[in-house]
Amino acid sequence: MPTSQADLFGDAGAAPAYVPKPEHVRNALQSLLSKMQAAETWPWGPAMVRLHRERTFAYLCERLPDREEAARWRALIEAEAARLDAAGA
Repeated sequence: MPTSQADLFGDAGAAPAYVPKPEHVRNALQSLLSKMQAAETWPWGPAMVRLHRERTFAYLCERLPDREEAARWRALIEAEAARLDAAGA
């Protein structure tokens, strides 16, 4: 009797989802924020700015276990983004 496709591999081979360490997330956020703070205009081209704004910053903040800490990082990044937007206008 044939088995279903789901039973073919079972759960034994399922790898756990990757969860980055909070200190690595903080280091990445600090690195991005430092680049932004040191720049007079956006330190990346338009495509990278869009990627960071749409994905990177949100992804990193969502990986922090403390929601209040994530909110602080978002506020710092948004303030720098507003400054860089105004400098480029």
